Amino acid sequence: MIFIERPNGLCYTILMKRFTLGVACTFILFGSAVATRAYILPTEQILDFLIDQLGSGRTLIVMQKAVLYDPGVEGGIREFEETLYYGFPDRFRSEVTAPGLVQVQVVNPDGAILVMNGKIVGEAENGFDHFKDLLLYRKTEVLVDRLSRLGVDLEVVSLGRFKEKIVYVIGARYPDESVPQVWVDKNTFRPVRFLLAGEEGEGAPLKDIQFTDYRSLDKGKRYPGRILFLENDTLVKMQVLETFKINPEIPGQLFDVAYLRGMYEPLAPTRPMPLPDSEPDEVKKSIEDFKKIFE
Repeated sequence: MIFIERPNGLCYTILMKRFTLGVACTFILFGSAVATRAYILPTEQILDFLIDQLGSGRTLIVMQKAVLYDPGVEGGIREFEETLYYGFPDRFRSEVTAPGLVQVQVVNPDGAILVMNGKIVGEAENGFDHFKDLLLYRKTEVLVDRLSRLGVDLEVVSLGRFKEKIVYVIGARYPDESVPQVWVDKNTFRPVRFLLAGEEGEGAPLKDIQFTDYRSLDKGKRYPGRILFLENDTLVKMQVLETFKINPEIPGQLFDVAYLRGMYEPLAPTRPMPLPDSEPDEVKKSIEDFKKIFE
């Protein structure tokens, strides 16, 4: 047996304090690591909370102003009115009016359609069209499927920071921003950022959609007061909430993609082709305006 002589007086007190402090720090660090891991919830649970905090309801109409940042026009911006129709949990319609342009987009479980000035110009969604996904799909399994189709790796969840807020990052290991991902406020479970691939192909910068200034619509219902759209860290569009209607009666026909296919003719065959010379000048101009606004 080995005996160690006990220090006397002040030296013994200092040694014991250092030992106690060292043990305490070890437990604190270990506890923090465990706590950090415990707070990283699985994707489906995060999305459950996200849907819950946005609130329940049958329908929602949002009237907003869309601001386009275009250095090619006087003043650098263009504004137009846009009305969004939400038929929860999976139907959506957008109506845009601007000089020389009337555009309607409808998305439902049967597909999507885009009508401009009375002609069908597309039957698919582009990158920025998906801003509505986190606000529309009010069933977890539907939202999970949609995000998976958009390339979000739902098996990966990490903690990150966004504008002084701690966020869950679904789809990437923070701070990696090279792959599609969803950022959700850790405290409120509101979506704050959506990074997703565009149409330019592999290697192109991701589309960046940010949700901010959430407003209370009714008891338990929230909606972002501003939605920002960025490309290459440059703001190209902003949606600003003006007024809204909660649970209005919306005819089902407004969300009917098949009905619109029967009502309107395609502007051109599916395969891209030049417009015929006989096409009215105003339609050509509207198409160019549309491309400048939405592509």
